[in-house]
Amino acid sequence: MSAVWSTPLVHDRMMVTGAGSGIGRGVALEAAARGATVYIVGRRIERLKETIALAEGAPGTLIPLACDLTDPVAVDALFTGVETEGGPVQALAHCAASVQYQPAREITFESFSQVIGTTLFTAFNTLHRWARPLLDTEFDGVAVALTSSVAHRGTPGVAHSSAGKSGIEGYVKSVAREWGGSGIRMNVVGPGRFPVEKSKDMWDRLTAEENSTGTARIAVGRYGRLSEIVGPIMFMLSEAAGFLTGEVLHVGGGDRLTPAIGAPPGITAAQATGDA
Repeated sequence: MSAVWSTPLVHDRMMVTGAGSGIGRGVALEAAARGATVYIVGRRIERLKETIALAEGAPGTLIPLACDLTDPVAVDALFTGVETEGGPVQALAHCAASVQYQPAREITFESFSQVIGTTLFTAFNTLHRWARPLLDTEFDGVAVALTSSVAHRGTPGVAHSSAGKSGIEGYVKSVAREWGGSGIRMNVVGPGRFPVEKSKDMWDRLTAEENSTGTARIAVGRYGRLSEIVGPIMFMLSEAAGFLTGEVLHVGGGDRLTPAIGAPPGITAAQATGDA
């Protein structure tokens, strides 16, 4: 992936979670293209190796690390290993995110807990552990967490996902205020509809009519391209965003300018999660 526009990264050693597919993979490839050393994190090492293969020839380096980010003990071991190797990681893109569709009346305590665990708890485990050594030293740091445009729309079918992602945004805003004096910047990027790898099958199932209905609800009249969400994330990690913290940037082609768009056309409660 080559950037249409770029500015120097604040730090050339960083971590990207959710790097085995979708937006996280795109961020990792762009960082490698800019010469960074990138620790790429995901649940499955084979998917991370696929990301590395796609970066062949890039000036940067991708280092795969498998980890279950819902497990705080595993997350602590992940960061301890990286810090032992080269000190604290000063840049983080937490892209391990998904949206699950389910009518609110069908949500059980178990399904609500599962979705909150894979969104809010995962973000807390990662961001909190990342910041700890930075707060104990004179190192500065910058982090970006991925949420979703559904968190602010009152979108039908995603009550548990919206709760988790809204929680991430609230957490990031609070800690950005607390930790700003220590040189730590933290922001959020909320993507709209991007038919990337993890959700590609979902989008491929849509009929022409369903796609037309979906894009009509977006101000620019189409779904997003991967480079159009990777770019804003890289901006947040760059020197150009040095005075930006505690902000939520929505990247949805103006989807928030129209009434609530609901779950994607053709998606039922039984269908799986996807990047959002």
